[in-house]
Amino acid sequence: MKNLLRLIVLIFLPAVCSAQSTAPEALAILDRVVKEKQQITQTKLDLIAKTKEQFNMAKSKERQYKLIDEIYEEYRVFNLDSAEVFASKQLTLAKALNNTEYINHSILTLAEVYATEGLYLEALNLANSVNRHSLNADNLKYCYHVYRMMYGFMADYSSKKSFHNEYVRQVSLYRDSLMLYQGKNTSSYAISKSEKLLDKENYKEALALMLPWVKKSNMDMMRYLGYTIAMAYRQAGNKEREEFYLATSAIADLQSATKEYLSLLELSKLLYKRGDLNRAYNYMKCAMEDASYCNARLRTVEISQIYPIVEKSYQLKLQKKEQQRTIAFACITILAIVLAIVLFYLNKQKNKLSLFKRNLIDLNEALKHSNKKLTTANVSLVEANNIKEASLSRYMELCSFYIEKMNEYQHSLIKIASNEKVEALYRALRSSEFIEEELKDFYLNFDKTFLELFPTFVEEFNKMLIPEGRIYPKEKGQLNVELRIFALIRLGISDSAKIAKFLRYSVTTIYNYRVKIRNAAKGDRNALEKEIMKIAQLNDLG
Repeated sequence: MKNLLRLIVLIFLPAVCSAQSTAPEALAILDRVVKEKQQITQTKLDLIAKTKEQFNMAKSKERQYKLIDEIYEEYRVFNLDSAEVFASKQLTLAKALNNTEYINHSILTLAEVYATEGLYLEALNLANSVNRHSLNADNLKYCYHVYRMMYGFMADYSSKKSFHNEYVRQVSLYRDSLMLYQGKNTSSYAISKSEKLLDKENYKEALALMLPWVKKSNMDMMRYLGYTIAMAYRQAGNKEREEFYLATSAIADLQSATKEYLSLLELSKLLYKRGDLNRAYNYMKCAMEDASYCNARLRTVEISQIYPIVEKSYQLKLQKKEQQRTIAFACITILAIVLAIVLFYLNKQKNKLSLFKRNLIDLNEALKHSNKKLTTANVSLVEANNIKEASLSRYMELCSFYIEKMNEYQHSLIKIASNEKVEALYRALRSSEFIEEELKDFYLNFDKTFLELFPTFVEEFNKMLIPEGRIYPKEKGQLNVELRIFALIRLGISDSAKIAKFLRYSVTTIYNYRVKIRNAAKGDRNALEKEIMKIAQLNDLG
């Protein structure tokens, strides 16, 4: 696979990294790479499978250790679950070999995986268990890299400013330590130095340091170099070059089958802001799929914050296009019919041109009148549905209010009867049987009315839940408490306090029911109540 990926790089990267290349050219290449993602992923899996075969056939533990290190490197930004498995195996093998350098390297490797997975405390505990004074130069360099990466993730994830600032300070310290072990004439040193310059908003010097490395960098280094150059152009306010280098970095990410990345996500945000919704949606979807495949928690959280916004805008755009296409098709169809009629009558009745014109005018007027009637009918249907739902909601609120008033009146009579010592009346009025019966009848009436409006509600509601979380009423034509809660939500009453008052439960109980049902949702539990609002009425189904 490495040879194949190098071949792909030879085809794409020289064109992208040319000084004369533009952002549109880079985006066109990136579109092709996104389409080839599945093949690239499969090739990566084939390579890993071959390396695993070599590992199974290796006879010495030393050889097995080296092969595990190769397998881990392939999984590191590809699939974190598998990377963790092989990092753990590597540590076990290192201990079996009783090799201190191998053990230290394996501990740092496992810490790197934990940090990428978002297990920051576990990662820090592992890294802190390594005695830095016992590390050789390579492991010490790797150690500083792991610490810089851990604190970088923590800074990105932290929402508290004081913690964020401390994590950023730690990143700077460990980056300085790492630079001591990076050759000054290397692209990795140029990137680290540029990050330090960008922290001070010195983007001009950072660009002067990084740009000479563009043509000399391989695919793996271009992933980091392209992203850092893009951040420098962001500081400079040059959106076109920022977009270009984000695309360049994203191409390198995808061509190397990397699943844990930032460039494509940042690029999709940039494209969304400038109105390129098609690419923004496709790139965001690709980034979400890769983050999920890799199990990169931090990236998944970042993407999930903006993905619904981009997706909604994209869907609205598609709907608008579809409406325009439908209108255009209808207009063309009508025009074709009218044209056919015109041609027919012109050929057959040339001597009756005036009559034809009158007929055509009458036909157009009839069409206008029909369209007007159809529009009026549609508006009336929409208004009728709105009035029906609003009236039903108001009816339920008034009934609930009336029962509450009856309850208050009952209490006032109890007080009067008590004062006048009318014991029989007092006992009768203290009984809650009347109110309970009224409530029972009221809820049955509500169930009947609601199910007449939404006859498929129970069935469609349960389709949204996992099998073991589905809810069915004890008797046909009735609802239980959970179903009544979500029936009220379907009617537009989503406030827990109003629902609690209507059903005579505490707000906490209603909240617990809602959480319980959301946890049983098949898909996104936060979208369950929105999906419930889409359950159709009887009239809608017609």
